[in-house]
Amino acid sequence: MNNYVVTCSSTCDLTKEYLEEHNNKYVGFYYYIDDVKRVDNFYSDMSESDFYQSLKDHDAKTSQPSPEEYIEVWSKILEEGKDVYHIELSSGISGAYNSSLIAKDMVLEKYPDRKVYVTDSLCASAGYGLLIDIANTIKDNKNIDECYNYIEDIKNKISHVFCTADLTQLLKGGRISKAAFTFGKLLNIVPILHVNMQGKLEALDKIRGLNNALKKMVDIMVENIDKKSEICNKIFIAHSYCKDIVDKFILELKNKTSDLMIPIENIFSIGTVIGAHTGQGTLAVFYLSEKRV
Repeated sequence: MNNYVVTCSSTCDLTKEYLEEHNNKYVGFYYYIDDVKRVDNFYSDMSESDFYQSLKDHDAKTSQPSPEEYIEVWSKILEEGKDVYHIELSSGISGAYNSSLIAKDMVLEKYPDRKVYVTDSLCASAGYGLLIDIANTIKDNKNIDECYNYIEDIKNKISHVFCTADLTQLLKGGRISKAAFTFGKLLNIVPILHVNMQGKLEALDKIRGLNNALKKMVDIMVENIDKKSEICNKIFIAHSYCKDIVDKFILELKNKTSDLMIPIENIFSIGTVIGAHTGQGTLAVFYLSEKRV
């Protein structure tokens, strides 16, 4: 039944151990600190503390894998007589989806008897990771066509809600203006953002004070989380080196969701590529909803 491998890119913000356990082969993105190129490899070469300190002291940018890098990963799977189902970072955030489609066409020329499916997740960070987790959950009982169709149907029900306590990287990346940055700092404004149905970042609200923002995030989640799903009752939390904010959020979450019996155990670090754009102090929650926020 499951003669295929679910693959992804490093921007899923899961852990290397998780991907190895589930045989999810991945393609690495890249980040640059003052033009020094590094692979996004789950903090194997640089600690989180060193990475976020580097962001404060230096310029950073990111880049996507080439089609050839997808082909290299997929060819090893296809040569073993297995098919490939690749789930990619949202096309609303990155051009990697287009690169993976180019790779698909190229690799099928060499392996015309095999299947290679590619999904534009319309998700990011551990929301993208949650979609991969769902694929891993169902793959033993579904063939590649069934798994692909299921993920395509459910991907726009993955809600992403996040806030950031530091607007510096958003300013550096041009996602907010200097005036908005100054105004936000002055009034202690914490933006709440999400990934919309087109897979693009979008502002949801602006709240005064971090504690109030965390409460608002929980309220949003409780209002539209899918309480009846038989496939996924997990909450994925991701953060950019801000354990203190995570602790505050979880406390608020437990107070509001004690009757939902939802396990709060999947906490991940935002990787270097996403972290280079959000900066330190970002907290995100991802969950299956009846309709994406």
